[in-house]
Amino acid sequence: MMQLAGIISDANNLANQLKTLLIVGVLGCMYLVSVAVIWGQTKSVLKAAVAALGGAVVMALVVNMTALRDKVGEDIKSGSSSAHAPAQVVDRLGAPKDAS
Repeated sequence: MMQLAGIISDANNLANQLKTLLIVGVLGCMYLVSVAVIWGQTKSVLKAAVAALGGAVVMALVVNMTALRDKVGEDIKSGSSSAHAPAQVVDRLGAPKDAS
């Protein structure tokens, strides 16, 4: 039974490493190709730099996707707690009310 658990654990680790390799490899190739295409079409250093910067941002978002997902989930959960005051509706368009 312990050997089966070890085999399953090894298979999961291998699958995760393969997934990471594919994401980084494919994304990296797409990044390089997009910068090369922009440079080839425009011959502009500025446009190629903007493409490189945009590609770097996309790569960072994809690589850190799970951390961002968890952070957003924590923010949503903490935002729905009872520590925050409920929203109040203020009627500013109506006529002023008498204080008497």
